[in-house]
Amino acid sequence: MKKEMIQELAQLLWQAAQGGTPADPATADQLDDLELAYTVENATRELALAAGDEVIGYKIGLTSQPARDAFGAGQPTAGHLLASRLLEDGRPLITAGLFEPKVEVEIAFILGEALSGVDVTALDVYNATAAVAPAFEIVDSRWCGGARTLPMLVADNTNAARAVLGPRVTPPPAGLSKITATLLTGSRTVSGSATAVMGDPAAAVAWLAGHLLRRGARLEAGDIILSGTLCAPTAISADDRLVADLGELGRVAVDVG
Repeated sequence: MKKEMIQELAQLLWQAAQGGTPADPATADQLDDLELAYTVENATRELALAAGDEVIGYKIGLTSQPARDAFGAGQPTAGHLLASRLLEDGRPLITAGLFEPKVEVEIAFILGEALSGVDVTALDVYNATAAVAPAFEIVDSRWCGGARTLPMLVADNTNAARAVLGPRVTPPPAGLSKITATLLTGSRTVSGSATAVMGDPAAAVAWLAGHLLRRGARLEAGDIILSGTLCAPTAISADDRLVADLGELGRVAVDVG
């Protein structure tokens, strides 16, 4: 794919993320390779940085087998987390500018030490983590009608849209794989478990460390990592109140406007 085409796709996706028109899937005809898709994602990140934003961490997608199967993926995917997309505590989630938002319930890791290496383990992640927190990730596709292929998903920063972190828990409890979650949204109740996240959310973060290393980057102290959803992505709409209870990790809540 020519450099001009990469920049064109990045501009289309970036503008859509700013509340513009969703990108036409026909423009993704040449986007048939994961490496190209990550190149487009990186270009959207550079546009964000040029606009004065800041990368404060990462999100991991397709952490459950059914999600990977839906896209024919052999491994999870990764995107970046922007400072402008992290909502302050108590601030409402405004859906204006989003297309078909869904909420995911996640465990966020806040690193106290850098992590790098293809052999990083879940235990290494626990040891390097300063705190964890219950979190919402709001996912949304900037492709009209949603991503139809795995490269389209990756190019669009793996659907990252907004994030909400609940109170931090320090030190992180051991055995996060035992955490269960209950999401309340309006009259709906959705249940989930941390085992859906690669068996243990810390294992997903370990995967991310290796993924970044292969791309010349690493996890740094202070990074926030959304490790993957415990519950099935659930559609949201204005006037919803979202509440997730993660047991010993506490609760996270946000009003949708």
